[in-house]
Amino acid sequence: MAEATIPLLGVIAFLLATLVVFTARAILFGRPHTPDIERRERTILAKFFQEWWLWLYHPVERACLRLGIPPDAITVTSTVIAGTAGVLMGFGLLSLGGWVYLFGASFDFIDGRVARASGRTTRAGAFLDSTLDRVAELLVLGGLATTFRDSPVLFAALAAAGASIVVSYARARGEALGAGDVARVGGMQRPERIVVTGVACALSPLADAAWGAGSGRFVLGCALTALAVLTTATAVRRTFAIYRSLRAAEPAAVTRPPFRLADVRLDTRRGKAVR
Repeated sequence: MAEATIPLLGVIAFLLATLVVFTARAILFGRPHTPDIERRERTILAKFFQEWWLWLYHPVERACLRLGIPPDAITVTSTVIAGTAGVLMGFGLLSLGGWVYLFGASFDFIDGRVARASGRTTRAGAFLDSTLDRVAELLVLGGLATTFRDSPVLFAALAAAGASIVVSYARARGEALGAGDVARVGGMQRPERIVVTGVACALSPLADAAWGAGSGRFVLGCALTALAVLTTATAVRRTFAIYRSLRAAEPAAVTRPPFRLADVRLDTRRGKAVR
């Protein structure tokens, strides 16, 4: 078990080293303020760490621009990698699947940036990106549901999958109806869901090494349960927030007084009843 965790510890050490470097740069020169991240509501995943991850993948973004890789190709590649991660998780390779998922999801974070930098932003690309995001998440949670098919954690994976669809649909429908920024409320958005799922899977061998075999699956089960609860809470909050916003924006309805028979009189000249 100790030998198996050595590569994992190496990856963690590398990421921590890059985080230290980024922190030092932020202290000396100020934290980057990416517009997409700044527009997001304050969530569980701090904006500082989101900026760090984008900074970490900036060389990949520049390579995609230099090679002229189409943004849609990056989107599709990200989904294929996420599907591969789901298959690995389904076969019980949780740690490997978690790292593959984090790697592939990071490509999805840069496809829009590549599109804007290269002047290739299109409505078709935005539609493809949003649709495949849902597919990728369902593939991963489906793989975890397969792994936990004989455990109550199965229901947590299914609940998280259903709630994530509601969160995304509520935003898309709310924005289409003019709800504006209200459609983005809620703490458990897609980046947070990716981090919770991917990190819990990727680091599961550390729990096994610390507390014995099976501990990693237990910790992952707890993470999926928390994911299901928090994502459901976000779905409920967002749905009611959008409903209240749209309801408040509706024009006041013109109401007529209730009909009373006493208000009806016969117009003898025209031979008809009038009010």
